[in-house]
Amino acid sequence: MEAKLEQIAATLDRIISLDIPARGLIGKLYPAAREKAGRPLTLAATDLLCRRVRPGDTVILATGWVDQPVVAPGCGESDGPPGTVAMARALRLALKAAPVIVTDACLVEGLKLVARAAGFQCVAPDEIGHSVVRDKLLTVAILPFPAADAAAKQEAERLLDDLKPAACIAIERGGMNGAGVIHNMSGEDTNGSQAKLDYLFRAAGRRQIATIGVGDGGNEIGMANIAAAVRAHVPCGAACRCPCASGLAPVTPVDVLVTAVISNWGAYALADLLGLRTEAPAAIVDDAAARRVLEATAAAGFHDPIAGGVYPGADGCGLDANLGFVTLLREALLNGAARYR
Repeated sequence: MEAKLEQIAATLDRIISLDIPARGLIGKLYPAAREKAGRPLTLAATDLLCRRVRPGDTVILATGWVDQPVVAPGCGESDGPPGTVAMARALRLALKAAPVIVTDACLVEGLKLVARAAGFQCVAPDEIGHSVVRDKLLTVAILPFPAADAAAKQEAERLLDDLKPAACIAIERGGMNGAGVIHNMSGEDTNGSQAKLDYLFRAAGRRQIATIGVGDGGNEIGMANIAAAVRAHVPCGAACRCPCASGLAPVTPVDVLVTAVISNWGAYALADLLGLRTEAPAAIVDDAAARRVLEATAAAGFHDPIAGGVYPGADGCGLDANLGFVTLLREALLNGAARYR
């Protein structure tokens, strides 16, 4: 089975590395991440989760990005939330975990709409366990996280103390550079508008809690794993356009980094592989569920910064492209399961 999973994961890695939006980055970022992991990235991430997460354990997922704080203050981008709720659903169905999503305070209500489109009821963190034990009703908690450094450090320790998560996963979540600044892909300072979730992942690392990062541009939590490649190949990677002049390469590492051409697509691939290897087919993302979530993401006000509007897509790829990609991943997964030996 392990050899089959490795073949399937290698195919999924290739698919999520197809440069459909023509951003020109994945061809540099993926090889660096693959070399560090020593095996397919989707396999390394799902293997870590299967080893570390037991039924009833909490898993914290971080997402949301106020990427244009001057143009659209308080508004987030559409890459990240759809993939995060797909991953939360897979964790609940495949590993019987209790998912808790953390994000910027201004994005909490929008993320609740996205989560409901995926079938979740939104409850308090201490209420999720009831549905896990009874195996009834998908539930998730969605919590705000502070932007101020001191408050963020304090909240990181409190969450880890209270929730005792088995894993923390960042999906398209901006990461701090060496000067403590979070940048968008234009190399602009978005620090003031961002929850400082780096502190959560750093604290998790100190406590030896499993950490995973999913990113596509080089400026996300976890890209510190391949910081040299980010500085060498990503525009503004080594020199940004803000006064810090330190570049956008983050400094917060994770146990496993998954690079994808669009972060949602990386999260879909992880959800699918997790569903396959745990024999939980309901965790595999399907077109109907993806359509509901992507449409709800736009309805909640999340925007596509590349397409330049509030559309049901992400990073310049519209609804049809995203749904086609979901189909392609699922077909590769199921065909591989049926035919590889």
